Amino acid sequence: MGAILYVGIKLFAYVGWMYLGLRTLGSGGKPSMGYAIFLGMLRLFLGLIFALVIYFLSSAVLSHLGSGLAPNVVTYLSVYVPVRWLEWSVMAAFLMSPSLSQFILGTARSDRLWRLGGIAISCLADIPLIISLGGVIPTGRFLC
Repeated sequence: MGAILYVGIKLFAYVGWMYLGLRTLGSGGKPSMGYAIFLGMLRLFLGLIFALVIYFLSSAVLSHLGSGLAPNVVTYLSVYVPVRWLEWSVMAAFLMSPSLSQFILGTARSDRLWRLGGIAISCLADIPLIISLGGVIPTGRFLC
């Protein structure tokens, strides 16, 4: 039941953030809730794909840092945040048609802020899972 709740929270957060992205970064047309739902589901699926990358990177970082709260926090921030920047960059590409440099760095301040907000949304949506694990940051495990 906890996994279903976790995925539901993530999906709800991603759909809402994609809708905001369609309104602020989109081509200027009226944003479609159906398209926002599609993009939110796509973002959730993208997280599943990148979960393997996160698993291997965070496992490598943890093996060098050791165990405990501080290494888990450092690992979470040093692995999850950059990977999530890449994930939200992919989603931004659905909203705009960026060049390669714009894909990596963003097209403008509003785009970069939207991506950072997406990272914050992703991290905040992890909180129920972290709480359910007794406050343990689950680095090296599935978090999309």
